[in-house]
Amino acid sequence: MIKVCGLIDEKNYLDLRNYPVDYFGFIFYDKSPRYILNSPNHSFIKKIKNKVAVFVNEKIDTVLNIIETYNFSCVQLHGNESDDYSMKIKKKGIKVIRSYLIKTNKDFKNINMNTESFDYYLFDYKSDNFGGSGKTFDWEILNNKVLDKPFFLSGGISLDNINNINMIKDNEKLYGLDLNSKFEKSPGLKDIEKISKLFNLNI
Repeated sequence: MIKVCGLIDEKNYLDLRNYPVDYFGFIFYDKSPRYILNSPNHSFIKKIKNKVAVFVNEKIDTVLNIIETYNFSCVQLHGNESDDYSMKIKKKGIKVIRSYLIKTNKDFKNINMNTESFDYYLFDYKSDNFGGSGKTFDWEILNNKVLDKPFFLSGGISLDNINNINMIKDNEKLYGLDLNSKFEKSPGLKDIEKISKLFNLNI
């Protein structure tokens, strides 16, 4: 699966829709340069079916309100949200992607492998800004982990390193790739030429 995250522009979305993108991610974190509510014409997201709302330590009532207002069926929690917090979302019939920030093998000690509070893992590079750094961690670490749920791989995925996916390609829990900063012309504006090249690669 391919998830393109951090969209802010309707025309850019319409151009991306010409490619087999499985999920479109919209960031509801006001410290992000890709904060969707800063876009004056963000109402277009209501009509999109295969979309993900991304939050970082947001108030649960705000999250539930945005889910309802913009018709989201999937949420990505990219902060330090608790299992109870996540379960309140799941009980609304919403799929939950739980992000974990990884730099070294030690960071896996903070991952709860025995919870029903989310549906997918997402592993991103550990940065101070909760992602969007354009950096990668050592993906091969994932080959040594026993995961009970599918996962998205995130963090600095680009045309230059995407063939390195082969080092974890046989991991049966690898569900999708999360693309962001390395496929942009500027924050939130995706580079259609790079996306086109991606879908023409033989990975």
